[in-house]
Amino acid sequence: MDIKSNKQIDIRYAMKWALNKLEKAHIPSAGKEVELLLSNMLDCEFADLYLDADIILERHILKRFKDIILQRCKGFPLQYLMHETCFYGLRIKVEKGIFIPRPETEILVEKIIELVRKKIKKPVRILELCTGSGNISVALTKNLQYCKIISSDISLQALVVARGNAQLYGLQARIEFCQGDLFSAIPEIKDLNNRFDVIIANPPYIETGELKSLPPEVRYDPQQALDGGPDGLIFYKRIVSSIVPFLKNNGYIAFEFGDEQAQSIEKIIINSKFFEKPFFFSDLNGIVRFVIARRFYG
Repeated sequence: MDIKSNKQIDIRYAMKWALNKLEKAHIPSAGKEVELLLSNMLDCEFADLYLDADIILERHILKRFKDIILQRCKGFPLQYLMHETCFYGLRIKVEKGIFIPRPETEILVEKIIELVRKKIKKPVRILELCTGSGNISVALTKNLQYCKIISSDISLQALVVARGNAQLYGLQARIEFCQGDLFSAIPEIKDLNNRFDVIIANPPYIETGELKSLPPEVRYDPQQALDGGPDGLIFYKRIVSSIVPFLKNNGYIAFEFGDEQAQSIEKIIINSKFFEKPFFFSDLNGIVRFVIARRFYG
């Protein structure tokens, strides 16, 4: 079974060919990926692929689809091939060199939305460090009417993509993007009332020595977005040690972190003497991956 450029190929045949290729390459959820890729290229719904299965694909679309499937067979991430991913019900643009948002991070977004609605007076000022594609900031702004977010990243490429994602949803006036290394990107805050109610970060947390042993598909993510230093904790230490001039009294920090890092994160937070006892929660697989802690008053 093959696709030749000089033959007329309909949607049904193209999907069967692609499914066969992906299954032979041991790509998980091959059928779903075929639907995602082709519906994305044709700008249609999944159901349309089957309702219009006899439609002949234009040659330029067929060639691109074939090229993409062959790249996917080599392990190139689906999100980079589609130039987008779904996050918290939103279409988020991504490209090679930008960290791909993970579904588990949606839980952190959900917890922050719940926290803001229950505990924080309007208007709400939020800072996101290591924003990447801007997925967290865009999702929060889309769902919190009275929030103003500053998002920072050291990568100019990431900020260009993040700005584009904000513009996609008309949120560019409510999210300010700053380039720099953690807090160095943030202007000095002289008025205590202008400090942030919540500071969020999903920073790099893979130990440097573990980078080479990551699954092949994960290694396509930019190393800068993965490497958390020798112990995987360098960014958490830096953020917590520098946070006081930026976080309001009774303000909150919220982190995502890696497997089996919860105890170390708890020590960093408690030993700083800035925060009350942190609250940890798990992803859908029962792995503890998130923390929220409130700053002491004073």
